[in-house]
Amino acid sequence: MFDSICATYTGSDGELNRELFNSSADCIKILDLQGRLGQLNPGGIVALELDQPEQLLGKVWWEIWPDQGRALAHSAFDTAKGGQISKFNAFCPTAHGTPRWWDVVANPVFGADGQVREVMVVSRDMTELYVARQALREANLRKDAFLATVAHELRNPISAAHNATELLKLKAFDHARTAELAQMVQRQLGHMSRVAEDLLDTARIGRGEIRLSLDRIDLRTVIADTLEQLQSAVQAKHQQLAFDVDGAACLVLGDHVRLVQVLGNVLGNAVRYTPERGAIALALGRAGDTVTVTVTDNGIGIPADRLATIFDMYSQVHQSTMRKSDGLGLGLSLVRALVELHGGSVAAASAGAGSGSRFTITLPAAPR
Repeated sequence: MFDSICATYTGSDGELNRELFNSSADCIKILDLQGRLGQLNPGGIVALELDQPEQLLGKVWWEIWPDQGRALAHSAFDTAKGGQISKFNAFCPTAHGTPRWWDVVANPVFGADGQVREVMVVSRDMTELYVARQALREANLRKDAFLATVAHELRNPISAAHNATELLKLKAFDHARTAELAQMVQRQLGHMSRVAEDLLDTARIGRGEIRLSLDRIDLRTVIADTLEQLQSAVQAKHQQLAFDVDGAACLVLGDHVRLVQVLGNVLGNAVRYTPERGAIALALGRAGDTVTVTVTDNGIGIPADRLATIFDMYSQVHQSTMRKSDGLGLGLSLVRALVELHGGSVAAASAGAGSGSRFTITLPAAPR
């Protein structure tokens, strides 16, 4: 089959290296001056995932390209037909629909009379490099957004604490007002301390320095301690918090402090993103060799395009809304890392914006 479409190409200046044409992994095409495809090398057949290579022969090359790539290909052909080399990068799926990004060079092939006789197009699959560049670009954007958020998260409590201390310097308040200002400073320092701890934990996990202190733990105690931390926040928003907790012991081998941190982040997000008088449900149960904690809310939900990256570092679910309460985007990243260190997994589900969300933490049950 290859012999019929990959015959040695001969230009006016001699035979094109048959070995190079046949062995190259790049997609090499020979076009006539109307842009019709006359020859395609074996590497091109593989790269384009063609079942029937003949299906491209005789077709106008640029009509194979979709969208913006079509105009770029047509322009490159016209440039090469005019005697100059042309280059471009564009997207074009394979015959099987596999996404591919190509680095394309269109070369004029001259005849003995010095006129362009044909056009040779060499397309190199640059998909891996393209995807890597996109990932770096997105990571850089997330990093910039993260640094801006850190500045915001620290600036506000620093400003509040500074104002309180300036007022305390006046010494013009009674004991009750002085105590109130001192409590404000303490709250702001506590917030900054939590920001610093999240940053430090992220760095420790990245370096593999997190060490768990494992014991047989009943997750009911983890839930109780987490609720104690978040009770005031739930009450402040008049939210309804329902429980479905297994009456039997749900034992795991875990680090109590870290598991409280995990559940605190997940439940804290539910409180944060559920409106006043909203509903939050917490369920705990054991099935076979696994123990599952589920937190469900009827809050603002998770957009479909954010579900895939919600546990990534610096990912903020509602970043586009510029919500001041979105935090650093580290909480769920820490949740996933800590749960995985316990040998478990965490998953998020939502029907979309405005439809609430559900987070499920699954941990191996401790041996009986």
